[in-house]
Amino acid sequence: MDEERDVSGYKGKQDQIPELEIKPEIETVRYVYSGSDEIVKYYTDELTALCPKTGLPDFYHLEIEYIPDKLLMELKSLKLYLTAYRNIGIFYEHLAMKIFEDIRDKISPKWLKIDLRAAKRGGIGAEIVVDSNKL
Repeated sequence: MDEERDVSGYKGKQDQIPELEIKPEIETVRYVYSGSDEIVKYYTDELTALCPKTGLPDFYHLEIEYIPDKLLMELKSLKLYLTAYRNIGIFYEHLAMKIFEDIRDKISPKWLKIDLRAAKRGGIGAEIVVDSNKL
């Protein structure tokens, strides 16, 4: 198969995602119970991003679970960070991995799991799970 042939129109549209700096960044607070293994879970239905081909909005349910080590995410900054995606054209799978990597790099949790569920489009649903235990 010829990898240079692009009938979808997506070629090159996602190449910058791994290096993309989302602003504002997630802020952190010190976790004063370091050494325990509690699971912290955040979830929202307010995450949106754009289809990289059509520019139409995609709507998501996002769940973030982690076992903190020394840092926690500050929730207001997390909301502002997630809101920044509303103007970014990004595939579901790339969105899940980008959020995972940004959180991992920011707080270095003992364990992290991202579960991203896209609202159905054309009758097809999508769920992307990124789990640090499976990478």
